[in-house]
Formats: sequence, structure tokens, C-alpha cells
Amino acid sequence: MGKFKYQNIKIKGLNLLSYIYLETERFYIRQWELDDAEAIYGIMSDSRVHTYTSDTSWTKERAINYIKYMLNKNFKTLELFHGACVLKSCNSIIGLTGLNPYLSKQPELEWQFGVSFWGNGYATEIGKAVIEKAFISTDIELIYGMVNPKNNASMRVMDKIGMTCIGLQDFNGEQDMFYKIDRK
Repeated sequence: MGKFKYQNIKIKGLNLLSYIYLETERFYIRQWELDDAEAIYGIMSDSRVHTYTSDTSWTKERAINYIKYMLNKNFKTLELFHGACVLKSCNSIIGLTGLNPYLSKQPELEWQFGVSFWGNGYATEIGKAVIEKAFISTDIELIYGMVNPKNNASMRVMDKIGMTCIGLQDFNGEQDMFYKIDRK
């Protein structure tokens, strides 16, 4: 189920043989590489990225540990994964996306992008693609999305990608707006 391809991608002058989870018109969503630590650190160290989360700015060490953890997991299907979002036009990492464990066969969709990449429709494009590919290539039954109720932009994205709002619920000790989409 859900086998992916390897592809040579040139990023910042490096030729990498990367495991591609999915591709959209503007993005490759691929497996992390240790060389990505500086890029994801640059994004996740910006406190604005975490405005609506309980997370804090990342240190460089945390960025490296995150990538090592993801590489150790060696995700090869979309049942659960985290990948780098590579914008094709500039071959740059703009953030991360993934499906996190939540309930059996019912993961949570996540994305986080650098602030300079907000407002360009990237979350909508990537969110739709992750949902579509996950339902095609796995036996996932349902995908959840959890959003801080003050994050209007992300709630709009949830609507645009076809998720249905099911109301406020507790998630990790916080009240989040829950969304879901069922396999069609």
C-alpha cells in the first residue's frame, strides 16, 4: 500500500536522492534529510509560526533531533508521516506537513509553514493533496484537523480542503476546533 518513489531533487545546489511522499503542482513533499536542519530551524525558530500552538520556538538542536527522529521512523506510507514541503519554483523548504497518530486509522493532519509563505494557498494545496493521496493509498478511514479557535486562516483552510467542523473539543489540554473528513 502507498509505495512512493525516489527522485533526484536539486535543493540549494545539492543533488539528493529523496523519498517523495507526494507531489503537487508547486510542491514535492519528501522525506527529511539531515542537511535540512538549517532550513527547518529557520522556519520553526520564528515564534510567529507557533502563535496558535502550544509549541515554542525551536533551537537548532531541536531541529536536528526532529529530523533524526523522522529519519529513524523511516516512513514509507501516508498512514503516518512527516515530510518537508519543498517549493519547486525555488527548490526551498517552506515548512512541514504530515499525518500524526490520533485514533486508530484516523490520523491528524498537520502543516506549519514559514511566515513569509503564509497567504499563498500553500496549505490548501498541500492539505488537499495529503488527504487525497492518503485515502487512495492507505486504509485510513477518516482524517482529523485540530485548530486553535483564534486561528481564522487555518479554519478557512480546513473548510477549503473539504473538512467538516465538528466543534470545540479538548486536545492535549487545550480547547481546539475539530474538523474531520471521511473516506468517500
